[in-house]
Amino acid sequence: MGIVVPMLIALSIMMMSGSYERRTLIVFLFVVTLLAIVGWLDDRYELHFLVRIIAQIFGGVVVLSAIGSFEYLEIAGYAVQLDFLAPVMTLLWFLWMTNLYNFMDGIDGIAAGQGAVAGCFLGIWFSIHDDHVMALFSYVIMAASLGFLVWNWAPARIFMGDVGSSTLGGVFAVIALVAYKTHQIPFGAFVLLFGVFLTDATITLIKRVFQGKVFWHAHREHLYQRAVIAGWSHAQVTTTVIITSVFMAILGTLEMLHVSPVYLWVPLGILVLGLLTLIVLKKCLVTDK
Repeated sequence: MGIVVPMLIALSIMMMSGSYERRTLIVFLFVVTLLAIVGWLDDRYELHFLVRIIAQIFGGVVVLSAIGSFEYLEIAGYAVQLDFLAPVMTLLWFLWMTNLYNFMDGIDGIAAGQGAVAGCFLGIWFSIHDDHVMALFSYVIMAASLGFLVWNWAPARIFMGDVGSSTLGGVFAVIALVAYKTHQIPFGAFVLLFGVFLTDATITLIKRVFQGKVFWHAHREHLYQRAVIAGWSHAQVTTTVIITSVFMAILGTLEMLHVSPVYLWVPLGILVLGLLTLIVLKKCLVTDK
C-alpha cells in the first residue's frame, strides 16, 4: 500500500487540477484500484488463478475501450502493423506486464528497484515531450518505489506482495500505451526499459510450458532465483538487476529519441541480456557440479 496510496493521491490531485485528459486519469485510477484490490485479496486468501486473470482481462478491456490499442509495434526503427491483432496484442501486453511483475517479485528489492528505475526514466521521457503531468506521475512511482526500497532492501523488513507488484506491472503497461498514443514513443523503448524483467519472465514461462508444468504455480526457476540458489546474495542479484536496468533504460532512451544508428540499440540490449543470462546459467552449472 506504500506504493499504491501515493499513486492514488497523485492521480486524485491531477483529476482536481483539471490539467490533463480526465478519461486517461480515470483509467489509471481504475487500474490501480482494481489491481490493488485483487492483489490484496490474493495476498490474504490466495485467489484462484482464473479469478485473478478474469479480473485482469476486465481491466484490460476497460483500458482498450478508453485509450485504444497499439496499432503498430516500432522496434529498432522498423514498424510492424498489427491490423486486426492490435486489440489482442495490447490486451496481452497488459496481462503479461501485470503478471510478470508479480512473478519477478521474488527476492528482496528487485521489484522496487525496477520500479524506481522505470519511474525515473519514464519521467524523463515524458518531460522531453513536455508532458509534465505524466512525468510527475512517473516520478511519484519512482519516489514511492525508492521509499519502499529502503524497507525492502535485503534483509527485507516488509514485502511488496501482489498489491504492489501486480499494480506496478499493470500501471507500467498502461503508461506505455499512453506514451505511444500521445507521443508516438516506440514500443522498442519499453521493451528495453523492462528488458530484464521481460527476458527472465518470458524465458521461464516458455520453459515451464514446454516442460508441461503449471506455469502459474509458485516456483523458484526464474533466473534471478537460480542466481540466489547458486550462491549470490539477494543484494548482489538485485544490485546487478538495477545496474543492468539502468543501462537498458539508457538504450531505451536512445531508441525513444531515434538516435542513429537506431537499429543498434535493441540488438545491443539483447546482447547484454543474453550475456547476463549465460553468466547466471554458467554459475548454476558450476554450483550443480
